[in-house]
Amino acid sequence: MRKFSLVIADEKESNKSVLKALLKEHANFEAIALAFDWSEVISIVNTMQADVLFINHNLLPDLDALETLTQECPEYTQIVYLGESEAEAIYAFEHDFADYLLFPCDRNRFNKCIKKLSSRLNNNKQLPFENIQTLISQLNTSDQTLIVKDSGRIKLIDCNDIIWVGGAGNYVELYLVNEDRPTLHRETLSAMETKLADLGFIRIHRSVIVRKKCIAELKPTDSGDYQVTLRNGHQLSLSRRYKSSMTGII
Repeated sequence: MRKFSLVIADEKESNKSVLKALLKEHANFEAIALAFDWSEVISIVNTMQADVLFINHNLLPDLDALETLTQECPEYTQIVYLGESEAEAIYAFEHDFADYLLFPCDRNRFNKCIKKLSSRLNNNKQLPFENIQTLISQLNTSDQTLIVKDSGRIKLIDCNDIIWVGGAGNYVELYLVNEDRPTLHRETLSAMETKLADLGFIRIHRSVIVRKKCIAELKPTDSGDYQVTLRNGHQLSLSRRYKSSMTGII
């Protein structure tokens, strides 16, 4: 069964909780991110390459924002508009959104929406990213190459360019040589730790793995942990739990 990623954009935490509860009955849909502000919606949808966006009208600065959604979200992203009156449904259909839900909605209406989304998404025999992955798999990429979705692009990252990795739930942030900002990658930190173990990466914190040769200095703290300074000047923490990774050094 194909799984679809979903972003919920709503300023009310209670509304998000209702949607997440309704989604529990649909294992093939996974809420991968929450947006609390209009300014971050499009960035999150593009970075995560979300298949579905549920967006509440309360998050929109004005009606022109609906046009912005259709222009700047990926073409394959299915948008569901959440409103408080039947009159608002016209906005959703004028912009060819997948569906409109009067919110809060009942379970039966929500299930019909999910059925419509499944039909639309499954009719795309191969989503854009999957298609590109197929093409990339035909290249002679080594085991030291990561295929990463980043802001609407597909990046091939040489693992030798990774300095350290931070965990963020089902995602990791990759900190690379000569890059000012991290690259988000859908992978757990444990999976990345296994993948990078032969390249000299060690776990120094429950949410951090780092290339050992990039460490320049260790400084003990009053708590019993260590302050880790990398060769590029960035500072991390080595927790007592992972001191064994520095055997022979401390």
